Amino acid sequence: MNHSPSPIDSPDAISRRDAITRSLGALAGISAIASISGSTAHALAQPATPAPAEPKKADVEMTPEQHQAILRPGKERIAIVLYPQFTALDALGPHHVFINMVGAKVLLVAKTMAPVPSDTGFSITPNATFDQITEKQTLVLVPGGTTGTLEAMKDAPTMSFLRRQGAEAQWIGSVCTGSLVLAAAGLLKGYKATSHWLTREALKAGGAEPVAQRYVEDRNRVTGAGVTAGIDFALHLVQKWRGATYAKGVQMFMEYDPQPPFNSGSPTSPDAEPAMVGMLSAMHESFGPKCETAIRAALATTPTK
Repeated sequence: MNHSPSPIDSPDAISRRDAITRSLGALAGISAIASISGSTAHALAQPATPAPAEPKKADVEMTPEQHQAILRPGKERIAIVLYPQFTALDALGPHHVFINMVGAKVLLVAKTMAPVPSDTGFSITPNATFDQITEKQTLVLVPGGTTGTLEAMKDAPTMSFLRRQGAEAQWIGSVCTGSLVLAAAGLLKGYKATSHWLTREALKAGGAEPVAQRYVEDRNRVTGAGVTAGIDFALHLVQKWRGATYAKGVQMFMEYDPQPPFNSGSPTSPDAEPAMVGMLSAMHESFGPKCETAIRAALATTPTK
């Protein structure tokens, strides 16, 4: 299956932005935008309700000035890196969040314009190549993977692009094992960072300090934990750039209200079964050491200034 994302100025992208604009504008007064009902953690702990609650009646309406401030287009420039066998949700989760920022330019980038296969069997055609990214980027984001991540660390064009952006971009970020690619590019030395729980300790090979959190911000480095953490990571950045009200509106518009049947999303979650933790750890026992070796090899070939 080959999925080609619409360019940033396509009718699809514009209609989505129009929709979020209207949501934040016409419904600007409702208190639901100002107060999302509960945190993700709270939602996980609660049983699913048979039907969504009705929006609360507005308590305080926005002033025209507040309304205009929210709807004012931004100028964020975001490049999400693709490489063969990347994990699709690592890239597309944040992409869906960021594309709802009015005025933002969000591009999927790779070393060529050829479709890039994900690790779940479909391919995505990039919007641009590394060489075409000439503007200063607000964020350069690297998704994770498994075998693809190891190969990305060996890929000279990918490593070169990341090293260049590490010196130029306003923010450098990752989701899941994408942080290991950043470590291999020498961009996490001396920084706190996170990754998928199975590979978090491998960050030490790149001089990073592993932290067991959903996402970690250290100066201009922001790293997300495994796969779905990319959505939380992205909403955090939207809040930093556009404010809490805007970020809450994006969360509501995409109806990001997780209520899974189990609370077993990490080894320390209440419903996590020790036998399953052990099985998953054993299945991927060799992957962490392979990542460490790949990181060290990449750092050993880093060009000196």
